Amino acid sequence: MGKNTLVLIKQVPIPKMMRTTAEGLMDRNVASQMNPYCKHALEEALRLKDTLGGTVTVLSMGPPSFVQSLKEALSMGADKAYLLTDRRLAGSDTWATAHALTAAIRTIGKFDAIFAGIQTIDGDTGHVGPQVAERLGIPQVTYITAAEYHEDYIIATRRVEKGYQKVKVRYPVLLTVTKYANQPRGPRLKYAIRAKKQEIKFLSIDDVGLKAEEVGLEGSPTVVARVKNVVFERPPCKFIENKDPKTAVELMIQYLEEIYQSSS
Repeated sequence: MGKNTLVLIKQVPIPKMMRTTAEGLMDRNVASQMNPYCKHALEEALRLKDTLGGTVTVLSMGPPSFVQSLKEALSMGADKAYLLTDRRLAGSDTWATAHALTAAIRTIGKFDAIFAGIQTIDGDTGHVGPQVAERLGIPQVTYITAAEYHEDYIIATRRVEKGYQKVKVRYPVLLTVTKYANQPRGPRLKYAIRAKKQEIKFLSIDDVGLKAEEVGLEGSPTVVARVKNVVFERPPCKFIENKDPKTAVELMIQYLEEIYQSSS
């Protein structure tokens, strides 16, 4: 019969191009790309299709420029693409975003499996996928590192603290995928040709039955006050090199004593 799968995709600023506005918010008017984790989610959906057949639909929420990532997904083998785009969505936090995406999913149709990246590199919250699953009332398996696809169920391996967990889950289900799960495929010529002509369906909040007060800043219980680029720095590393272990230890003690004295 095949499975109908959906992939949630976001377009994000290219890391080296990320910058903040004068107001301290993320500047979206820079070069952007498909979120890397979303590529891994898309690859898993395509692997499921390769194994069991069916269709792969991709869905994104954002400005019209997000068509770029949807076209890329189509060129990799996705069958259909939807973009939820509306100025009234601007400023949506993860809560409002998940609410809007859930409404869009219900409008588009029913799916056996929904895939999402574990997080996006611009927000890094990892909230949207699980919130969508909760709203849809379906099971979720997060931090997927491997998956086996069967007609009635999926056996998924996920990362947990101090190891891995193997889970058997029936459809429908939402899975969030890590970069360890696969190596995303590139565009295929026949799909790339098709993607150039293929129509991407645009949806507004009216199309999915939402009101303005449910999304955007008004529908968001949290507001980003300021975004700051954090540069991680580590102190220089001192190497103590000596073939004689005893001498090496003595040199290390001497070095540590010098540091202590200079700081006291």
